[in-house]
Amino acid sequence: MRRSLSWLALGLVLATAVSAGSRPVPAQQPKRWAALDPNSETSSPVVWATTEAEARQRATEACKRLSKTCANGPASTDDMGDVFAVMCCTQPRAGCAVSAAGNRREAMRNVQRMFSDAGYSGCALKHYMSAASGKKQ
Repeated sequence: MRRSLSWLALGLVLATAVSAGSRPVPAQQPKRWAALDPNSETSSPVVWATTEAEARQRATEACKRLSKTCANGPASTDDMGDVFAVMCCTQPRAGCAVSAAGNRREAMRNVQRMFSDAGYSGCALKHYMSAASGKKQ
C-alpha cells in the first residue's frame, strides 16, 4: 500500500510538472523604440514606436509641432532603461543635440563629444529625460 501511494504521489508531481510546462507562452511584447529630437526651447517630447525609423520620424514630427528650431537629428534607443541627455551650445551658432545611453554620465559624455567634434563651444546641459516614461529627470 505504501509503495502504491509513493507511485501515486510521484505520478501527481510529474503530471503537475508536465501540465505546467504545457501552458501557452505569453506573447512577447513588440520591440519598443524611444526617440527625441531636441529644439532650442528644450520642449520636445520623447515619443515611442515599434521600429527605430518610425520613432525617429515621430520625434521629428513632434518637435516640429512645437518649434521651428528642431535639430532634425533625433536620438533613439530600444533600451527603456536609457536616458536622453539634451545639450545646447551657442558657438559658432546656436544648436541643440541629444544622446541616449544607459546612465546620465554616459549620455552627457556622448553629446559633449558630438559637439566637441563639430567645433562647438558655449555648451550647457539642459536636462535628462527617461526613455521609458518621457519625464524630465
